[in-house]
Parts: sequence; structure tokens; C-alpha cells
Amino acid sequence: MELFAKGKRSLVYKEGKIIIKEERKDIQAVNRIENEGEWLKVLNKYKIGPKFINIEKNKLYMEFIEGPKLETFLKTAKKENKIKILKQLLEQAYILDTIKINKLEMHRVTKNAIVRKNKLILIDFERCKRTPFPKNVTQAVQFINKYLQNKELLRKAKEYKETYSEKSFKELKKCLTNTL
Repeated sequence: MELFAKGKRSLVYKEGKIIIKEERKDIQAVNRIENEGEWLKVLNKYKIGPKFINIEKNKLYMEFIEGPKLETFLKTAKKENKIKILKQLLEQAYILDTIKINKLEMHRVTKNAIVRKNKLILIDFERCKRTPFPKNVTQAVQFINKYLQNKELLRKAKEYKETYSEKSFKELKKCLTNTL
């Protein structure tokens, strides 16, 4: 096993096509590995996140996602591919909102999203929690707006936040498509 990355709460090892996350001993937050494993089991049913493999002895085993981080992808991709990936970001954020899960990392989505073969894969679910008013879509729009500077997109996100309705989400997504 080779050390692949060192996060705030975990050490990440890579073994072939598998990532193994182990909780760091020097942190105060506990049960982050178990939390991420449980959420991956749920989210995999919606085709979100890396494939959950196993959890044992305070280690989480999951699929290794190879590809550029979202920020790198957006710098080099063609316009139509950017649109496709940003729509996927919004769609996954919407699924999280509809099942009342807050990822708590959407504001840093550049570090927590990888593009593999023109498919966006969100990673890092250790801080996920259930909440009646999730903020995934609105945080995703804030990220997208850093690149687009579109007041209409922000207005549509505010309308969505008031209702969480499918109709307002579709209008938001349409606004994104028209912006790009």
C-alpha cells in the first residue's frame, strides 16, 4: 500500500484500483470513516460517488477514481463538455437535496469531484449528514457562478432554495445551459 494522500481527517492509501481510507489518530473528529462508508452505500444506489467495497477495522475500501479534478477539467475542456459536466454536478447536487443529505463539501467541489471519461464523480463524503434543508444545489451554483458571473443563475438558485421543487430546479438547469 502506498500513501496516496493525507487529508484533515484521514490517510488515503492506494492499492491497485482500490482506495483505502483510514482515520487519522491525531484528530478529534471520530467515526468519519464509518460515516463515509454508510453514506457511500446509500449514494451508490443513486449512482453517486465511488463504488463502496467494504469497511473493516476502521478502514474504508472503495473504488479508485482516476481522472482530472473538476477545476483542471474546466480549464482545458471544450465548451460542450463543460456544460455536460456542470449539468451533472447540478443533477447530483439535486439528488442529494431530494434525499435530504447535505454533503458539506460542495463549496470546495474542485477538490471533491473528479471527471472520468466525461462523467463527474463526487468524492469525500465523510462529513455528510441528513438535514431537512440541504444546500447542495445552491452551493454548486455558487461554485459555478465563480466561473460564469451570472446574476440570473443566482436568482434561479434563490428561487430553487425557497421551494426545492423539480420545476425550479429545471429552470435553474435551463439557465445554466443558456449561460454557457
